[in-house]
Amino acid sequence: MTLFKFNIRRLDTTSSTNDEVIRMAEGGAPEGTVVVARRQTLGRGRLGRRWESPTGAGLYLSVLLRPQICPSNLWQIGFVASLAAASSIRRAFNLDARIKWPNDILIEGRKVCGILIESTVADTPASPVVVGIGINVNTRAFPEELAEKATSLLLQSGGGQDIDLNLAESALLDSIREWYVRYLTEGFPPVLHAWRLLDCTSGHTVRVLLGGDAVEGRAVEVDLDGNLIVEQDGSQRVAVSSGEVILGHTKRSDGE
Repeated sequence: MTLFKFNIRRLDTTSSTNDEVIRMAEGGAPEGTVVVARRQTLGRGRLGRRWESPTGAGLYLSVLLRPQICPSNLWQIGFVASLAAASSIRRAFNLDARIKWPNDILIEGRKVCGILIESTVADTPASPVVVGIGINVNTRAFPEELAEKATSLLLQSGGGQDIDLNLAESALLDSIREWYVRYLTEGFPPVLHAWRLLDCTSGHTVRVLLGGDAVEGRAVEVDLDGNLIVEQDGSQRVAVSSGEVILGHTKRSDGE
C-alpha cells in the first residue's frame, strides 16, 4: 500500500489557502502538506469566482499532492478530489451529495462545495498539484444572488446546532487519502466508476458556457478522458473538455 500522511498547518486568516500551499510547494514542501484557515479574505473558485469564506462558517483547506503520473493526466486529480469531497459528505453527514461536472458538489441541486485545482505543469511526473476545497458548513443564510443556488451542511441537516468543523475536516481528509491512494495504486478507472455513480449531470439537458460560446443539448455521459458528452439534436455528439454547466430538467428514462 502507498503510504500517505498529512502535515497540517492551521491559520486564523489568510488571503487564500491555495496561495499559501503554492508558496510552500515552491519552497519544496512535501506531498500531504495541508493548510486550513478559519477565514479567507480572497478565497476563489473555478473561473476566478470569489468564494465567500466568513470566519467559522465553512471548511477552507488546500492539499499539496505530487502524483507520480504523466503530466497530461493531471486533470484526473479533479475527479479524485470531487469524488473524495462528495463521498465525505455522504459518509459523515448522511446527505445526498452529488457531483456536477466537472467538480461542483451539490445537495438537492444547490452548491455546497467548490473545488479549485492548480498545478505547475512540468515535463516530468511529481509536478505539484494544489487541491483547494471549500465546503459551506455552518452558513445559515447566503447573499441574495446566491440564495437559490447555494446551501450548507447545516441547512441540509435541519439548521439546528452548528456542525463541528473538525468533523468535516477529518472526514474530508480521510476521504482524500482513501481515493488518492486508490488512484495511485489502481489507476483512474475505479475512480471514474465511483464518480459516475454520484454524477448528477448525465441525463439532464444542459447548457455549457464556453467563454463567449455555449453548447446545448442532453448530457449523455462523462467519458474516459473526463469529457462531458453532449448530444445535440438527438444525434450529433460533442465532447466538452471544460466549461460551466447549467443544468436543465432530467431526461433519464429511470426517472432519476
